[in-house]
Amino acid sequence: MKKIVVTTPTGNIGSRVVQLLLQAGVRPTLLVRDPGRLSEGVRSTCDIRQGDLSEQDFVIEATRGVDALFWLIPTNYGAADPVAEVLRLGTIAAAAVQSNQIERTVFLSSSGAEQTGNHLLGTLGLVEDLLNATGQNVVHLRPGYLFTNLFTVVEELRAGVLTTTTSLDHRAGWNDPRDVGEIAAARLLSDSWSGQQVQPIGGPADLSYREVAALVGESIGRTIQAIQISDEEHLQNLLGAGLPAPVAEALVVLSRTIASIKPEDLGRSDSSSTPTSLGAWCYAHLRPLFL
Repeated sequence: MKKIVVTTPTGNIGSRVVQLLLQAGVRPTLLVRDPGRLSEGVRSTCDIRQGDLSEQDFVIEATRGVDALFWLIPTNYGAADPVAEVLRLGTIAAAAVQSNQIERTVFLSSSGAEQTGNHLLGTLGLVEDLLNATGQNVVHLRPGYLFTNLFTVVEELRAGVLTTTTSLDHRAGWNDPRDVGEIAAARLLSDSWSGQQVQPIGGPADLSYREVAALVGESIGRTIQAIQISDEEHLQNLLGAGLPAPVAEALVVLSRTIASIKPEDLGRSDSSSTPTSLGAWCYAHLRPLFL
Protein backbone atom coordinates (compact mmCIF):
# COMPACT_ATOMS: atom_id res chain seq x y z
CA MET A 1 0.00 0.00 0.00
CA LYS A 2 1.20 3.49 -0.83
CA LYS A 3 2.68 5.27 2.18
CA ILE A 4 1.66 8.93 2.40
CA VAL A 5 2.59 11.46 5.07
CA VAL A 6 0.34 14.45 5.81
CA THR A 7 1.32 17.53 7.81
CA THR A 8 -1.19 19.89 9.52
CA PRO A 9 -3.89 17.18 9.57
CA THR A 10 -6.14 19.24 11.86
CA GLY A 11 -6.22 22.31 9.58
CA ASN A 12 -8.89 23.25 7.06
CA ILE A 13 -6.88 21.85 4.15
CA GLY A 14 -4.98 19.04 5.85
CA SER A 15 -8.10 17.53 7.41
CA ARG A 16 -9.74 17.32 3.98
CA VAL A 17 -6.63 15.63 2.58
CA VAL A 18 -6.78 13.04 5.38
CA GLN A 19 -10.48 12.38 4.80
CA LEU A 20 -10.03 11.75 1.09
CA LEU A 21 -7.00 9.51 1.58
CA LEU A 22 -8.98 7.40 4.03
CA GLN A 23 -11.87 7.20 1.57
CA ALA A 24 -9.39 6.02 -1.09
CA GLY A 25 -8.32 3.14 1.17
CA VAL A 26 -4.98 4.61 2.24
CA ARG A 27 -3.79 4.57 5.84
CA PRO A 28 -1.83 7.85 5.99
CA THR A 29 0.80 8.83 8.51
CA LEU A 30 -0.03 12.11 10.22
CA LEU A 31 2.59 14.43 11.67
CA VAL A 32 0.88 16.32 14.45
CA ARG A 33 1.91 18.28 17.52
CA ASP A 34 -1.22 17.45 19.54
CA PRO A 35 -2.90 14.13 18.62
CA GLY A 36 -5.73 15.03 20.99
CA ARG A 37 -7.05 17.43 18.36
CA LEU A 38 -7.72 14.51 16.01
CA SER A 39 -11.03 12.67 16.18
CA GLU A 40 -11.06 9.16 17.60
CA GLY A 41 -12.00 7.84 14.16
CA VAL A 42 -8.97 9.46 12.53
CA ARG A 43 -6.62 8.27 15.29
CA SER A 44 -7.82 4.70 14.82
CA THR A 45 -7.43 4.66 11.04
CA CYS A 46 -4.15 6.57 10.64
CA ASP A 47 -0.59 6.18 11.88
CA ILE A 48 0.15 9.06 14.22
CA ARG A 49 3.59 10.58 14.71
CA GLN A 50 3.66 13.23 17.42
CA GLY A 51 6.22 15.96 17.00
CA ASP A 52 7.07 19.45 15.77
CA LEU A 53 7.66 20.28 12.11
CA SER A 54 10.42 22.65 13.22
CA GLU A 55 12.49 19.70 14.46
CA GLN A 56 14.45 18.40 11.47
CA ASP A 57 15.44 15.07 13.04
CA PHE A 58 11.79 14.29 13.80
CA VAL A 59 10.63 15.14 10.27
CA ILE A 60 13.38 13.13 8.58
CA GLU A 61 12.76 10.10 10.77
CA ALA A 62 8.96 10.33 10.43
CA THR A 63 9.14 10.48 6.61
CA ARG A 64 11.59 7.63 6.14
CA GLY A 65 10.36 5.11 3.57
CA VAL A 66 7.35 7.15 2.43
CA ASP A 67 6.14 7.44 -1.16
CA ALA A 68 4.49 10.86 -1.00
CA LEU A 69 4.47 13.88 1.30
CA PHE A 70 1.98 16.70 1.78
CA TRP A 71 3.84 19.67 3.23
CA LEU A 72 2.00 22.72 4.51
CA ILE A 73 3.85 25.32 6.56
CA PRO A 74 1.54 26.29 9.44
CA THR A 75 1.08 29.93 10.33
CA ASN A 76 3.06 30.80 13.45
CA TYR A 77 1.71 34.04 14.87
CA GLY A 78 4.19 33.86 17.73
CA ALA A 79 7.30 33.74 15.54
CA ALA A 80 9.88 36.44 16.15
CA ASP A 81 10.50 36.52 12.38
CA PRO A 82 7.64 34.86 10.45
CA VAL A 83 9.46 35.16 7.12
CA ALA A 84 12.54 33.38 8.45
CA GLU A 85 10.28 30.76 10.05
CA VAL A 86 8.74 29.90 6.69
CA LEU A 87 12.16 29.47 5.13
CA ARG A 88 13.37 27.35 8.06
CA LEU A 89 10.43 24.94 7.78
CA GLY A 90 10.85 24.81 4.03
CA THR A 91 14.51 23.94 4.46
CA ILE A 92 13.52 21.09 6.79
CA ALA A 93 11.04 19.77 4.24
CA ALA A 94 13.67 19.81 1.49
CA ALA A 95 16.14 18.03 3.78
CA ALA A 96 13.60 15.28 4.44
CA VAL A 97 12.74 14.89 0.74
CA GLN A 98 16.44 14.75 -0.16
CA SER A 99 17.49 12.46 2.69
CA ASN A 100 14.64 9.99 2.19
CA GLN A 101 14.37 10.36 -1.62
CA ILE A 102 10.63 10.93 -1.31
CA GLU A 103 9.30 10.31 -4.79
CA ARG A 104 6.47 12.86 -4.77
CA THR A 105 5.87 15.97 -2.68
CA VAL A 106 2.80 18.20 -2.76
CA PHE A 107 3.69 21.60 -1.31
CA LEU A 108 1.07 24.16 -0.39
CA SER A 109 2.56 27.39 -1.67
CA SER A 110 0.54 30.46 -2.63
CA SER A 111 -0.52 32.61 -5.51
CA GLY A 112 2.22 35.17 -5.97
CA ALA A 113 5.08 32.92 -4.87
CA GLU A 114 6.89 34.00 -8.03
CA GLN A 115 7.17 37.52 -6.52
CA THR A 116 10.77 37.90 -5.36
CA GLY A 117 11.66 39.72 -2.17
CA ASN A 118 12.06 39.34 1.58
CA HIS A 119 8.40 38.74 2.30
CA LEU A 120 6.09 35.78 2.87
CA LEU A 121 5.25 35.17 -0.79
CA GLY A 122 8.85 35.54 -1.96
CA THR A 123 9.96 33.14 0.76
CA LEU A 124 7.42 30.55 -0.35
CA GLY A 125 9.03 30.88 -3.76
CA LEU A 126 12.42 30.15 -2.18
CA VAL A 127 10.94 27.04 -0.56
CA GLU A 128 9.70 25.95 -3.97
CA ASP A 129 13.27 26.33 -5.26
CA LEU A 130 14.64 24.26 -2.37
CA LEU A 131 12.20 21.44 -3.05
CA ASN A 132 12.90 21.56 -6.79
CA ALA A 133 16.63 21.28 -6.06
CA THR A 134 16.08 17.84 -4.49
CA GLY A 135 15.52 16.47 -8.00
CA GLN A 136 12.38 14.63 -6.85
CA ASN A 137 8.88 15.06 -8.27
CA VAL A 138 7.26 18.12 -6.69
CA VAL A 139 4.07 20.06 -7.36
CA HIS A 140 3.58 23.49 -5.83
CA LEU A 141 -0.07 24.34 -5.28
CA ARG A 142 -0.69 28.08 -5.51
CA PRO A 143 -4.17 28.98 -4.27
CA GLY A 144 -5.39 32.56 -4.03
CA TYR A 145 -7.32 33.91 -1.05
CA LEU A 146 -8.97 31.28 1.14
CA PHE A 147 -12.62 31.73 2.09
CA THR A 148 -11.77 30.99 5.72
CA ASN A 149 -9.80 34.27 5.88
CA LEU A 150 -13.22 35.88 6.28
CA PHE A 151 -13.51 34.36 9.76
CA THR A 152 -10.80 36.79 10.87
CA VAL A 153 -12.91 39.82 9.93
CA VAL A 154 -16.27 38.84 11.42
CA GLU A 155 -16.32 41.92 13.66
CA GLU A 156 -15.71 44.12 10.62
CA LEU A 157 -18.60 42.47 8.86
CA ARG A 158 -20.83 43.02 11.88
CA ALA A 159 -20.04 46.72 11.47
CA GLY A 160 -21.02 46.51 7.81
CA VAL A 161 -17.57 46.91 6.27
CA LEU A 162 -14.86 44.83 4.60
CA THR A 163 -11.48 46.54 4.48
CA THR A 164 -8.48 45.91 2.26
CA THR A 165 -5.28 47.69 1.31
CA THR A 166 -5.63 46.66 -2.32
CA SER A 167 -7.64 48.51 -4.94
CA LEU A 168 -11.33 47.68 -4.63
CA ASP A 169 -11.31 46.71 -8.30
CA HIS A 170 -8.27 44.42 -8.06
CA ARG A 171 -9.31 40.89 -8.94
CA ALA A 172 -7.98 37.70 -7.38
CA GLY A 173 -8.98 34.08 -7.05
CA TRP A 174 -10.84 32.95 -3.92
CA ASN A 175 -10.85 29.30 -2.82
CA ASP A 176 -12.64 26.95 -0.48
CA PRO A 177 -9.89 25.18 1.53
CA ARG A 178 -11.74 21.90 1.02
CA ASP A 179 -11.34 22.28 -2.76
CA VAL A 180 -7.61 22.90 -2.28
CA GLY A 181 -7.41 19.78 -0.12
CA GLU A 182 -9.10 17.75 -2.84
CA ILE A 183 -6.50 18.79 -5.40
CA ALA A 184 -3.72 17.96 -2.95
CA ALA A 185 -5.18 14.51 -2.25
CA ALA A 186 -5.57 13.79 -5.97
CA ARG A 187 -1.91 14.61 -6.54
CA LEU A 188 -0.80 12.48 -3.59
CA LEU A 189 -2.74 9.48 -4.88
CA SER A 190 -1.59 9.80 -8.50
CA ASP A 191 1.61 8.31 -9.90
CA SER A 192 1.06 9.73 -13.38
CA TRP A 193 2.81 13.09 -12.95
CA SER A 194 6.50 13.84 -12.72
CA GLY A 195 9.02 16.67 -12.61
CA GLN A 196 8.70 20.00 -10.83
CA GLN A 197 5.36 21.65 -11.48
CA VAL A 198 3.30 24.67 -10.45
CA GLN A 199 -0.48 24.36 -10.22
CA PRO A 200 -2.45 27.60 -9.77
CA ILE A 201 -5.75 27.27 -7.88
CA GLY A 202 -8.11 30.17 -8.41
CA GLY A 203 -11.58 29.15 -7.32
CA PRO A 204 -14.47 29.42 -9.79
CA ALA A 205 -13.87 33.12 -10.60
CA ASP A 206 -11.56 36.08 -10.07
CA LEU A 207 -13.33 38.53 -7.76
CA SER A 208 -12.80 42.17 -6.86
CA TYR A 209 -13.22 43.28 -3.25
CA ARG A 210 -16.39 45.11 -4.28
CA GLU A 211 -17.80 41.82 -5.54
CA VAL A 212 -16.63 39.95 -2.46
CA ALA A 213 -18.38 42.47 -0.20
CA ALA A 214 -21.59 42.15 -2.21
CA LEU A 215 -21.52 38.35 -2.15
CA VAL A 216 -20.80 38.23 1.57
CA GLY A 217 -23.54 40.76 2.29
CA GLU A 218 -26.11 38.88 0.24
CA SER A 219 -25.22 35.62 1.99
CA ILE A 220 -25.42 36.95 5.56
CA GLY A 221 -28.36 39.27 4.92
CA ARG A 222 -26.52 42.55 5.54
CA THR A 223 -25.20 45.42 3.49
CA ILE A 224 -21.40 45.25 3.42
CA GLN A 225 -19.30 48.13 2.09
CA ALA A 226 -15.82 47.46 0.74
CA ILE A 227 -13.36 50.11 1.97
CA GLN A 228 -9.74 50.61 0.91
CA ILE A 229 -7.45 51.54 3.80
CA SER A 230 -3.79 52.51 4.00
CA ASP A 231 -0.96 50.20 4.98
CA GLU A 232 -0.60 52.12 8.24
CA GLU A 233 -4.28 51.68 9.08
CA HIS A 234 -4.01 47.99 8.30
CA LEU A 235 -0.94 47.70 10.55
CA GLN A 236 -2.68 49.42 13.44
CA ASN A 237 -5.73 47.19 13.04
CA LEU A 238 -3.55 44.07 13.22
CA LEU A 239 -1.66 45.35 16.24
CA GLY A 240 -4.98 46.23 17.87
CA ALA A 241 -6.11 42.65 17.31
CA GLY A 242 -3.16 41.50 19.40
CA LEU A 243 -0.74 40.30 16.73
CA PRO A 244 2.99 40.74 17.50
CA ALA A 245 4.61 43.57 15.55
CA PRO A 246 6.80 41.31 13.33
CA VAL A 247 3.77 39.26 12.28
CA ALA A 248 1.59 42.33 11.71
CA GLU A 249 4.30 43.95 9.59
CA ALA A 250 4.76 40.77 7.55
CA LEU A 251 1.02 40.62 6.85
CA VAL A 252 0.99 44.24 5.71
CA VAL A 253 3.81 43.52 3.27
CA LEU A 254 1.92 40.41 2.16
CA SER A 255 -1.15 42.49 1.32
CA ARG A 256 0.99 44.98 -0.58
CA THR A 257 2.60 42.18 -2.57
CA ILE A 258 -0.74 40.58 -3.42
CA ALA A 259 -1.90 43.91 -4.79
CA SER A 260 0.86 43.75 -7.42
CA ILE A 261 -0.28 40.39 -8.80
CA LYS A 262 -2.23 40.52 -12.05
CA PRO A 263 -4.83 37.74 -12.41
CA GLU A 264 -4.15 37.48 -16.13
CA ASP A 265 -0.55 36.50 -15.34
CA LEU A 266 -1.73 33.52 -13.29
CA GLY A 267 -3.86 31.96 -16.00
CA ARG A 268 -7.18 30.21 -15.57
CA SER A 269 -7.93 26.73 -16.86
CA ASP A 270 -9.92 23.62 -16.01
CA SER A 271 -7.08 22.45 -13.77
CA SER A 272 -6.87 25.73 -11.86
CA SER A 273 -10.61 26.35 -11.36
CA THR A 274 -12.44 24.86 -8.39
CA PRO A 275 -16.21 24.42 -7.96
CA THR A 276 -17.25 26.03 -4.68
CA SER A 277 -18.52 29.60 -5.03
CA LEU A 278 -17.86 32.24 -2.40
CA GLY A 279 -21.57 32.94 -2.05
CA ALA A 280 -22.44 29.30 -1.36
CA TRP A 281 -19.62 28.97 1.15
CA CYS A 282 -20.61 32.16 2.98
CA TYR A 283 -24.24 31.04 3.17
CA ALA A 284 -23.19 27.73 4.73
CA HIS A 285 -20.40 28.92 7.04
CA LEU A 286 -20.66 32.68 7.66
CA ARG A 287 -24.42 33.16 7.71
CA PRO A 288 -24.93 31.08 10.92
CA LEU A 289 -22.69 33.54 12.77
CA PHE A 290 -25.11 36.38 11.98
CA LEU A 291 -28.45 34.71 12.72
